[in-house]
Amino acid sequence: MKLYLYLSFRHLDVLRNNRLHFTGAVERQDPFEINRPSVRKAPDQTPISNDDFQTELRRQYSALPKHMQALVTEEYFCEQAAKKRPAIEKQMRQRQQPKVKKLPDPKKLQSLALCRFFKAPDNPVLWERYCDNYKGFVIELDGGHSYFMHPKHKEQPQVLRPVTYSNERPSVKARVQPFPSLFYRGEGWSFEQEVRLVRPKEAADKVANTSNQEFFLFNFPPGLVKKVITGCNASADDRKQLKQLLSVDLRYKKVKQANIWLDPDLFELHVKPA
Repeated sequence: MKLYLYLSFRHLDVLRNNRLHFTGAVERQDPFEINRPSVRKAPDQTPISNDDFQTELRRQYSALPKHMQALVTEEYFCEQAAKKRPAIEKQMRQRQQPKVKKLPDPKKLQSLALCRFFKAPDNPVLWERYCDNYKGFVIELDGGHSYFMHPKHKEQPQVLRPVTYSNERPSVKARVQPFPSLFYRGEGWSFEQEVRLVRPKEAADKVANTSNQEFFLFNFPPGLVKKVITGCNASADDRKQLKQLLSVDLRYKKVKQANIWLDPDLFELHVKPA
């Protein structure tokens, strides 16, 4: 499995220091992940028919204890209960409403950090959004390496999993566990084809603060890097920096270099050897 990390040249230190940048799971401020307030569904206002109302009254009478039924007839009970029709109809509507879904507790995410990878290196939206409008670069990583696949990192649990895309928000009992809110996103994001790596913050090798944002840095084996792809808008200086790093640094002597090219006919990108 190949994983792709989209970066701007501001993050060239990922290669220089062979460190992945993780962000705090809740610091991302994705409102769906941290359960910002949601609208309350309006109660069903469909009129309740007389037949349904009478059926409800008979149900309530039959639910009475036997000694209570011996004191009053069903006809009399229904006649008296009908005087409270608005209150009884309200109870009927409340029972008809679907149960409120119990969403994952965002407090359980506060100790976690995550890193975002993607399945393809030629996604135009990702190049624009995460690579400084095609001025950055993409790193191809060996996703099958034990660094990613092992259930633990430095004796701490880790989870690597592709994001599931669905229009339905996950409940605490969602199929994908643990931390379902981190591994579900709306269908509108399915074009990203994202894979997330989640680790405890305390397992980080270093913590850094940049522009009021906290990053959790994790060292990775340089051998994970298989290819580096440079964006078509990258400056000559940035290209020179990257080429020099990959050619001089012996850790990356086997890393392939490539460039991103535009298709002449379609809105598509192609990865070609440098």
